[in-house]
Amino acid sequence: NCRTTFHGTCSEACKQRVLNGNTIMSETITNTNDDKVAQGGDDEDNEEEEQKYETIDEYSMGHSSPIPPFFNEIQENTISFLPSGSHMTSGPTQGKLLTTLTSMTREGRVLEIGSFTGYATACFLQGSANAGEALDVGNGGRDGGPFVLSLERDSRALGIASGHLRVMEEFGVGMDAAMEAKKMRGNNGGIMPINEMIGDRQTFNYKNISTCELLRVSDALATIEEMAYYNSNTTTAPFDIVFVDADKTRLLDYVEACVKNDRILKKGGLIIVDNTLWKGIVLEASHNGFTATAATTAVEEDQSMDAKDAKRSRRARKLAGIMHDFNQAIVKDTRVEVLLLPLRDGLSAIRKR
Repeated sequence: NCRTTFHGTCSEACKQRVLNGNTIMSETITNTNDDKVAQGGDDEDNEEEEQKYETIDEYSMGHSSPIPPFFNEIQENTISFLPSGSHMTSGPTQGKLLTTLTSMTREGRVLEIGSFTGYATACFLQGSANAGEALDVGNGGRDGGPFVLSLERDSRALGIASGHLRVMEEFGVGMDAAMEAKKMRGNNGGIMPINEMIGDRQTFNYKNISTCELLRVSDALATIEEMAYYNSNTTTAPFDIVFVDADKTRLLDYVEACVKNDRILKKGGLIIVDNTLWKGIVLEASHNGFTATAATTAVEEDQSMDAKDAKRSRRARKLAGIMHDFNQAIVKDTRVEVLLLPLRDGLSAIRKR
């Protein structure tokens, strides 16, 4: 019977693991213990103190592959140069997810709508190069291959993003890149002036594999619709991922441009929309059934707020109503599949069927 034949295990393979102890985990533990002995024993004085985590987010990041130091400097530069918008960067967890998703794509092609200071852009560029490296292709561009096209209208944000991508192009994402990015803030902690990006278009190459193009636009949706509907002779090949972190009032229009045909987004590609939980207020919107218009009215009727708080709350609730309307509409669209992740301010992964 099985117990006799396989020593109480379920198969010959499992039996061999039991008899030989040749699992990956046991080998890892054995090697680790051998290293400790070689370094002077495994008594308490030589053991590393176990990391203590205060939050589940810290625990998650502590058990994920480390974030290259360059990205922390992008965050610090954003705090220095655009403090009012520093919360708008993707951050380590979301940024790592964007890199991972891009690394898994068929060609490493990303269209980013809203560059800001280049945090997510750099994440996409790193993932794009990973995809190209796995496929053994390189020097991508508009016509095909690993490529990131990033659209932004804010000239100052573009200047900062340009500086970050220039560092990444030359130094990568390790400690050398972090030191160079830190120089953007000045050696004495002062804020150095950031030049606006010269011209409306700037191109960077990473590892001779992936190309990134920063493009200044006055209306990103008009640019996307031109590519999708009107310019049949465009030389820009379709993308694997479209990341939308732009005008929240026109999100359905961006999605429509991506799913109407295959000029912008490949069939099976991802549309990733940021801020779809909008500070958690979408939950209130779903309970009270308020639309964007009703949200504004509700705040105006609340007499407990001063003018400044009322204005802030009015905008937040109005945008939450808009996001709730979007979430309700997109989940009913049979052309796509939707997964809304409760990550940071909400991230919707929308797969084009």
